[in-house]
Amino acid sequence: MPQSSEERLVFVGDIHGCNVEFAELMKQVGFDKSKDKLVLLGDFISKGPDSIAVLELAMELDAACVRGNHENTLLRRYAKKHRQTFDNDLDDEFQSGDFDAGEGGFVHVFADEKKIIKKATDEQIAYIDSCPLILRVPEQIFGADHGEVSATHAGLMWNVATLEEQDPAVLLYMRTIIPPDNSTASPTRDGILWNEVWNDYQETLPPSERRTVLYGHDAKTGLAIREYSKGLDSRCYKGDYLTALVAKKDSNGRWEHEIVSVKCQIHDPKLPGYVDGRY
Repeated sequence: MPQSSEERLVFVGDIHGCNVEFAELMKQVGFDKSKDKLVLLGDFISKGPDSIAVLELAMELDAACVRGNHENTLLRRYAKKHRQTFDNDLDDEFQSGDFDAGEGGFVHVFADEKKIIKKATDEQIAYIDSCPLILRVPEQIFGADHGEVSATHAGLMWNVATLEEQDPAVLLYMRTIIPPDNSTASPTRDGILWNEVWNDYQETLPPSERRTVLYGHDAKTGLAIREYSKGLDSRCYKGDYLTALVAKKDSNGRWEHEIVSVKCQIHDPKLPGYVDGRY
């Protein structure tokens, strides 16, 4: 098992309640919470065998997080059930003139969120609510020519001037961008992958204006490491991998990066080889 000799940043893609794989990934990384900082890229709950165990470990490791669509669904259902308004609550309908919901609109798996609400403690609900839509990474971990670094769940629109102006629905649901002008985001797969447009656009900017994005959400595409975007959803729930990007400074102060993955059991009951996994 690798040991952490100095502070590192560890970004983890969609865990989806796969608690055993999450714990194993932390062992493989050699995570040391006294030195390292863990960042979860959303959708760490729901679908998999034990979301409560994932929450327990995330909180034990003092993990930072961004809100994914499943965390947001849970908070909306919890707020309705308890007639509560959260500090980070978002518009209930998630409709925006800039966001094309596409045919079928937004899709949620409600059953898991209901079960989690019944089991979660107040502290665990508060932890989920503490997850913002975007995290700014304090250092240029991919180099000055890659600009500032942000973490979010689904991605960023290339044609929005500031992080504060990004549409919350886009941050939670986007997968593609609709041509020909590439100015409209969609949660469907009817357009061009947003990260293709994003990377092409970053190349047109001076280095000081570029931005690199760490994200999850797109299990179908899988691990997608590009110059200005790092997609870390590697389909753990469906039996592929759970992946971390580990950033560490070398002795000369330059950032090094490593991809660490662990193999996952199949937790999707629709797939052959399904393992219940409720340990």
